[in-house]
Order: sequence, then C-alpha cells, then structure tokens
Amino acid sequence: MNNQWKQYLQSQGAIFTHDEDSVEHFGKPEHEQAATADGNIIIPVTKTTFIHVAGDDAKSFLQGQLTNDIGLIDQQRSQLSGYCNPKGRLLALFRITQHPDGYRLHLPQCLLDRTLSRLKMFVLMSKVTLEAASSEMVRIGIAGDRAIEKLNTHFSTLPGDENGVVEENGIVIIRHPAARPRFEIIADAMAMQTLWGTLSSSFTPVGSDAWPLLDIDSGQPCVVAETVEMFIPQMLNLDVIDGVSFKKGCYPGQEVVARLHYRGKLKRHMHIAQFNATDCPAPGAPLYAADDADGQAIGNIVSAQPVSTGEYRALCVIANEFATDNGACLQGDTKTTLKLHDLPYPFPSESE
Repeated sequence: MNNQWKQYLQSQGAIFTHDEDSVEHFGKPEHEQAATADGNIIIPVTKTTFIHVAGDDAKSFLQGQLTNDIGLIDQQRSQLSGYCNPKGRLLALFRITQHPDGYRLHLPQCLLDRTLSRLKMFVLMSKVTLEAASSEMVRIGIAGDRAIEKLNTHFSTLPGDENGVVEENGIVIIRHPAARPRFEIIADAMAMQTLWGTLSSSFTPVGSDAWPLLDIDSGQPCVVAETVEMFIPQMLNLDVIDGVSFKKGCYPGQEVVARLHYRGKLKRHMHIAQFNATDCPAPGAPLYAADDADGQAIGNIVSAQPVSTGEYRALCVIANEFATDNGACLQGDTKTTLKLHDLPYPFPSESE
C-alpha cells in the first residue's frame, strides 16, 4: 500500500489488518457492517492494481489474448475479460478500461507479477509495452443510495450506466454493477486525500473487505492466486455478465470455451451462498455434499467475506445437482450447510 495514503487513513481512524495491506475497520466494526448492508459507505479499496498496456498494437495484442471483444471497449465503457491457459482455465480476470495512453487491466495485486510475466512472453514482435501501475495510484469505493447525489457535487460528470467510465482531472471513476449505485475511484494519493476529506462526512467509512462483499452481492467473480486455473469462464457466469465473446477471433483456450458453449452442457455454475462457520473459508476451498461431507468435492469457494460474527457470504461454484439450500457444506462440517441467494441476473441455465 502507498505509504502516504496509509498514513492518511490512519489519521482518519483506520485500523489496519495484521499484514498492514488492508483496513480492517474504522473503530466501529458492528456499525460498519450494518452500514455496508444498507447505508452509504466509503471504502479504501486495497490489494488491487492494474497492468498498463500501450503501443500501436495494444488493441490487437489484447484481442488475441483475452476472452472478450476488446473492440467493444472505449473510454466511456469498461469490460470484464478473462485470460485463459490453453485448456480454457482462467489465469486471471480483468476489468479493462481504455485511456488516451492505452489500456488498463485491473486485477488483484497477488496476480500482478505472474500475469505480467506471462503476457510479456507473447508480445514477440508486436509494438506493445506492458508495465505495472505506479504505487502512487490508490482506490476508494463509494456505494449507497446517495452515492450519485454526493459525487455530483464534486464531479461534473459521472458514469450513467453500469460498467461506465469517466476520467476527470486525472481521476478515473468506474461504475460497477450493484443493486445500489456503486463507484470505484482511482487517483494519486494526494488527490485521493482531498476527495476522502470531502466525501467522508457524507458516507460511513468502512473496512476494505466491504468492497469484495459488494462484488459477491452483485455476483461479480474474481480470480486470485488460490484459484488460478481452477475455473473455466462459464463456471464463473462470465457468459452471462458479458465477460466472454463467442463471436471474436482466437485466444488461448478459445476452442475449449467455445466447444462448451455450442456443444456441451456445463455441470457447475456460480451461486451466491450464506453460511455459518468458525472462520472465513479461503478462495478455492472445497465444498462437499451435505449428506457426504467426507466424499468427493462438489464445488469450490470463489470468494467469501463476513457479514456478521460467525456468518459469511460467498460466491461458490457448485455442481448443478447439489445447487439447493443445504445441499452443500464446507469440508467435514455439515453444520456449515450453504443457503443459496438469488443472483442479481438471470441464472446461466435460463439463458442456455
């Protein structure tokens, strides 16, 4: 984390996690959990960065590497896109934005080095440069019914639609899918301090985990170090949330992904689930049939976050026959049976 930004957040009452990479809370964890559920909140978004892709061949290079149609992106619209191995398994999942100086592939910090190294392997003779984001860039999230009202007092324009992007005076605003308005703001540390000082009086500051929890509630998946090569795009519902194109040209893993779309039937899909447990399960943690908790795994955790003491919400990939309330549980503990929530978009089987 940027040291200047960290020191500023500490001056605002932030309590950091043991690794000092994220804000745990701002001194009132129970109040902050309640605000995250239905209030207006401001969040230090951490453990996220981007790869800057520039050069004359940047567009064609990305088009040949990623699952989505890069031609559909412009400076006002972001896009989800996967990066697969030749077997169609996801190595990374990006939100991509376009800027006058190229593209930004937003991804978890934990995947930066390996993803950047792998992409560089395929540049060859292309006129493309790939660089990690500057450590000066930091992020916050704004969410709630009053988000638009309050941000309109500070910015002349906001993204009107989900996935929309606005860049103003070096500050990038991305509107993310959500039931209530939700924006991610990216700027240098100095500009962000000014913005936080302006907005924090109108929003409840909450810990960094609130942002991935909002992703879970919105059915927006992620790929992290523990889940690299675990899922194909359709398992994470990318075919439903516009993260994969079946009309573009080839990319690594395209044959596998396309064959499943046109000829196969997916046996596992992603769901939102809630459960009680002693600890928050890690990404990739196996799930088991509730009546056979010691048997073969029937799914995996994509991501999970606490919603209250001992209660968690997660995105889970589950075999279709076990995708029912209390049909799956965490390893070896039938007390952790999963209760499924409705996805905020049509379930994949309804659109096949």
